Amino acid sequence: MKNNFKILVSFLGSALLFSACRPDVYQLGALANKSALQYTIAPSSANPNDIVLTSLTPNVAPMWVTPFGQSLRVKDTINIPFPGTYKFVYGVESAGGFVQADTAIVIINTLDKNAVNTPMWNNLTGGYGKSKTWVLDLDAKGVSKYFYGPVYYAGPDYSWEWDAGWASWIMPAADYGTMTFDLIGDAHFSSNNKTLPLGSASGKFMLYTNTNQLATFGAQLIHDGNQGGRVVNWGAKAIIKSLDANSMQVVEVADNGTLWLIFNYISLDYYNTH
Repeated sequence: MKNNFKILVSFLGSALLFSACRPDVYQLGALANKSALQYTIAPSSANPNDIVLTSLTPNVAPMWVTPFGQSLRVKDTINIPFPGTYKFVYGVESAGGFVQADTAIVIINTLDKNAVNTPMWNNLTGGYGKSKTWVLDLDAKGVSKYFYGPVYYAGPDYSWEWDAGWASWIMPAADYGTMTFDLIGDAHFSSNNKTLPLGSASGKFMLYTNTNQLATFGAQLIHDGNQGGRVVNWGAKAIIKSLDANSMQVVEVADNGTLWLIFNYISLDYYNTH
């Protein structure tokens, strides 16, 4: 019994010592006041399409929300190539937690010539301040002038590919209309789907050169109702398989994702001269 009492006293002493080493209350630091956040969002004097973000709030870690993702830099520059109204949000991580300022609106009135001066942009549009018109590589006579036919078939991720040529069961011989991309003041797109109820429409487009993708807004790429009707979403980003001054191949996901359709286009200038 005596030894058991000593063990109990020793245990109680260790427990009291452990509890004495712990702080009684955990507290965060002060939360930054929203009204105290200091920052600037302003166009660069060298290029109005370069938006300069500068955090001026001391002793905090900034986080910017921009139209092209987040930035954690104290000072950063975001290039916005096209005119439009864009939203930016400045926030900071302070000792007491995260605080955001109100959304800032930035209006861009100019098209950045340098940002769209790459081979892909030039091949698609003809270049800055110009426009370029394209047609499906099949005409009313059933002639394809550049490719073997207007559409090829492929498995997802190019697991297989079939250059099917042309036959009426694939796509009827017809004038499918034209589509035009331009860089005159903005990235404009228009199309005239002559064989579809879509008819003529216009909007904008975006070329994603880092991923070789193309998206159109407000109007669709010209296509037929047979193979084109199998496409899951004509408004989604599409892969550009190939693009040069005369020809373009655009991959569209079809049959609920089990098939890729490769639509073959040629420039109207190429069609008229060959």
